[in-house]
Amino acid sequence: MDISRADSEAIKIWLALAALLLIILWPWLCRLSARASRYALVVLALVAGLNYARWGPALPFAHIDAYDVIHYYVGAKYFDELGYYDLYPALLLIDHEHGPYSHKLRRYRAQDRERGYRGGVPLRRALERGRALRNQRFSPERWAELEHDFLTLQRKRSDRMPRSLWVTMMNDRGFNGTPVWLLAGQAFANLVPVEAIKLLCALDGLLLAAALVAVGWTYGTSAALWACVFLFVSYSLRWPVVSWAVLRYDWVAALLFGMVLLRRGHPAWAGVVTGYASLVRLFPAAWMFGPFCQAVARMFRPGLPWRQRLDRRHLRLAAGFVLAVGVLTGAAATRYGPDAIATHADNIAHHIKPEELSSRRVGFALATVFEGKTKPKILPPEKKVQIKKNATIRLLIAGLLLLLLAIGLRDRPTDEAFAYGLLPFFMLTTASYYYFVCRITLVVWHAAELSHTRNRVGLAALMGLELFSNASEVILPLHRVFLVGGLAWGLTIYAVTMTAWLLYDSRKSSIPGDAKPP
Repeated sequence: MDISRADSEAIKIWLALAALLLIILWPWLCRLSARASRYALVVLALVAGLNYARWGPALPFAHIDAYDVIHYYVGAKYFDELGYYDLYPALLLIDHEHGPYSHKLRRYRAQDRERGYRGGVPLRRALERGRALRNQRFSPERWAELEHDFLTLQRKRSDRMPRSLWVTMMNDRGFNGTPVWLLAGQAFANLVPVEAIKLLCALDGLLLAAALVAVGWTYGTSAALWACVFLFVSYSLRWPVVSWAVLRYDWVAALLFGMVLLRRGHPAWAGVVTGYASLVRLFPAAWMFGPFCQAVARMFRPGLPWRQRLDRRHLRLAAGFVLAVGVLTGAAATRYGPDAIATHADNIAHHIKPEELSSRRVGFALATVFEGKTKPKILPPEKKVQIKKNATIRLLIAGLLLLLLAIGLRDRPTDEAFAYGLLPFFMLTTASYYYFVCRITLVVWHAAELSHTRNRVGLAALMGLELFSNASEVILPLHRVFLVGGLAWGLTIYAVTMTAWLLYDSRKSSIPGDAKPP
């Protein structure tokens, strides 16, 4: 059938609503017939999966997202020549010499280490820089290969980039893959020719599928099916679509594997995969927050013998994490040089400045300035100024909530504490909406035992946010301030509610990390 994206996303609203109703009715259905409730969940997951694939083979097996692949495939493959700042000038020169793909493109967004991002730079500057790059850093054969790869993705494939999107891309923020991500990304890019790019894009789907199988093996089939439903209806996965981009969701699979490994008693390996996730996307380090707080709480627990205050599970988790970070960072520094790591750090520092906030970013900071209005469509400059001004009070509030969360988690199972990494990530950062697919760790935890009210309420809240996000996108298209602001409000309410509930439940706990799953 291969229905349109708009139709698929409209159907997502009803699927999210069906999921919400199934969560509410779940205890009653299970009492009535456990088999019937399982069948209902299987049908929901199957329909949601078919709808995510847009009811045809083109999305999973043919199409790619040229916008994202140009950044991550071309950016990685030619990183040795282009680094972090010169992807756009090289591409603009190639585009110009082969007939401008869009005559509307007159300016682009440049970037350098000293001044960060600079919009409105004349096209002639990019062409001058592109010629210098070709003469100084490329052999004729290597430049011809770059031309072939880029032009194939930009204009030769059947799913080539729309001309208007090319203009948008040249005013984006370039290639931002971490040096550790480059170790894998560049190796695969050099191994797989652009004509077979779909094979490389399929890696994300394979990794997520393997992680979901591990979830089903560890937390039960129902938990894995609920995780599938969440992924298929999640607004966060609308772009980049799974199987359309290069290693965009490997970190999600790594977090799921980390949670599974903790549950199965392999904390060192859980630390290793979490360390990898943290080095390829940085923010997954927040998933170490809960276990770290548990370790600290145990150290200062009164009445506990000193030899029991150092829990081997926490030590092994930390050792695995530190080992992975050290080895992978060392490998990246050896391969690309320490300057690449420093340059990436500067790049990200510019990227996260309040003035660089876009209307696609979500975080507690957005909740503090959102007034519930549907207009304006994009985040105005005065809101960015307000976010910058209220940073101190916002961090104090976030710090207090996270302190209370730490108290609430101190006696919970370690994998549950790990799953709550979403909360420090949301409270302390602002990240693009697609990164919030990380909610899946909490989806898995809540879904593992829906007979308990806290888990049922938590899963319903997370699915309700997907209902809101998809409905907002369909009913108010492009009004992203309303969407991300409402989502930020919803996540704030979720964070406060779950923290309060964990504090209430913590009154009857025993020793940190020894509690059994609910």
